[in-house]
Amino acid sequence: MSKGERGMTMTVKAARVNAGKTQEEVAAYIGLSTTAYKRKENGQRRFYIDEIVGISILFKMDVINFFESQCRNKTQEV
Repeated sequence: MSKGERGMTMTVKAARVNAGKTQEEVAAYIGLSTTAYKRKENGQRRFYIDEIVGISILFKMDVINFFESQCRNKTQEV
């Protein structure tokens, strides 16, 4: 699959803002405290796949939108 076929990736924060959701709403939806969610959204902690799936459902976006090419490459190396 070429880079163009994958489409553009979007940060969780950008997707949340575009969806008109607050950090508190998203945290509650995926079962995190607001503090834990903020840390993940700001890149201090990583999201688990089940959290990303929940976020993609909430924002009505394909889950692949939240995976950077760097992340995919590192995963493939393991």
